[in-house]
Amino acid sequence: MLPMRRSGRLSLVSLAVLAACSTPVKPPPPTPPPPVVETMMPRPPMGAVENMSIPEMEDGQYLTPNRKVTSNTALWHVRMALNVAALSCRSPADLPRLQYNRLLHVHGPLLTKANEAVDRNYTVAYGRPGLSARERLNTVVYNFFSLPPVTKSFCPVAERVGAKLLAMPSSALLDYAPEALAELEKPFQDFYAAYADYLRRLAEWQSRFGASVTVVVSPTPLPPPPVPPGEAPPQGFSPSITSAIQQNLPPPPDAPAKPPVAPAQPSAPFQPNAAGPKLMIQPLPANQE
Repeated sequence: MLPMRRSGRLSLVSLAVLAACSTPVKPPPPTPPPPVVETMMPRPPMGAVENMSIPEMEDGQYLTPNRKVTSNTALWHVRMALNVAALSCRSPADLPRLQYNRLLHVHGPLLTKANEAVDRNYTVAYGRPGLSARERLNTVVYNFFSLPPVTKSFCPVAERVGAKLLAMPSSALLDYAPEALAELEKPFQDFYAAYADYLRRLAEWQSRFGASVTVVVSPTPLPPPPVPPGEAPPQGFSPSITSAIQQNLPPPPDAPAKPPVAPAQPSAPFQPNAAGPKLMIQPLPANQE
């Protein structure tokens, strides 16, 4: 009796195994794909307007009215930039306006000379219409530094440059002017780069999601600004008629021999600790406000 029970149990187990093998297991339902969420349309940086034209690039920089300027022109453009900062930048201490007024007082004579030099450059390059051409460029420069989206990032830079100018003697301004102009222009170069990146992202968004809308993603670039003339010779300069070639011609055969040149006397040794003239730094005017 016992062997029959065992065989019956084995038969039931075998049937259960066979039934399990013959019945296919249903696969789990496929995971639904994530919903396509339409990304937001990119917006212009720094609160700028749409469809804004930006300058073209040349040698890795956007073309601005500050390119290819002489030291005198660079200093005058720095003065115009700080004038814009004095009118546009707001700070608790009204620092940009105070700095600009002090700049005119401390470095006024040098700024006057720089202005006269730039006038001479335009007159020599263009004749009588030269000053009109300069006024047109001045308008372009003022408008460049007055670009509203950049004012917030431009003002701190203008304060730093103004402080540097007031801390140095007038004799150092022309050498520092090109560097100062590059510092003042950098916020605008950064803005143009950010706007170009916005246009790139806008074009990508339109190719994916903007089939039903019309977006101008490639505004016409701004025309290149005029390039100021180079440095003219100083007033009263008269070039020599004798050319360098004539000066270096060998003497004729019948020319008398030149007397021998006496050897130069040895100079006195240099004394690094000897007292010498010191550069006077003009003090800042007292605050009268």
